[in-house]
Amino acid sequence: MSLLKVENLNQYYGKNKILNNISFDLNSGEVVAFLGPNGAGKTTLLRTVAGLLKTESHDIHLKLNLINFKNNIINNYSVSDRVSMGLLYLPQQTSLFKQMSVIDNLKLIFKYHNYWDNNKNKLNIFNQELESWLLKTNLTNHKKQLAGSLSGGQKRKLEVIRSILMHPEAILLDEPFAGVDPKSIYELKEIFANLAKENIAVLISDHNVDQLLSIANRVYVVIKGEIIKTGTIKDIINDNATKEMYFGYEFYKELSDKFL
Repeated sequence: MSLLKVENLNQYYGKNKILNNISFDLNSGEVVAFLGPNGAGKTTLLRTVAGLLKTESHDIHLKLNLINFKNNIINNYSVSDRVSMGLLYLPQQTSLFKQMSVIDNLKLIFKYHNYWDNNKNKLNIFNQELESWLLKTNLTNHKKQLAGSLSGGQKRKLEVIRSILMHPEAILLDEPFAGVDPKSIYELKEIFANLAKENIAVLISDHNVDQLLSIANRVYVVIKGEIIKTGTIKDIINDNATKEMYFGYEFYKELSDKFL
């Protein structure tokens, strides 16, 4: 059974329909990519699944507007309840406390997240994990630096570390490569791939197509609030509708040379 399963999800801004019967699933231990142009509805989709946007009335029998996580219909769950269950959302805009240091941003997880429950017996384990991730992401020497003064790539890595320390079962990432230097993109890709190896489900929406395809197991293409194609990287690259509506033929040729 899928860890996360969304069925026939619709979403509106006022009278404008942003999502039209979106259905997808996410399994433990895989990286799933969501591709599509600006305005396609990808961010709206992630925010809805995370609970930041309310869904229309759901119907279990008709399988309408259902968000199922760990075999629970979570439409009416709060954001904090979803986080407690292990479903995390990392937005494109930074969510760091900019006037706090790197280390203090991370220590908040131990203090407030239910996984650690501020349990002094777990403090050594938490600190070991924290130091390990700082080392892996080359942030050890920046522990006392204010988070707001970090580079774009460093901020993104810090946000990812913070998410990992919550021990999620699924993480939804919105444009994690945006404004990030090439070295940090490579490091983030390694982190996401390794999370999947640790049986964590990773869903990424990003415009950096070639970087995303290099780590994705499955791909969904969203155009105007609808999924027009899903499948393997090969399926997506060779799909005529995707070529015409999203890639364009020149970029399609570049992707074909790289991935096929």
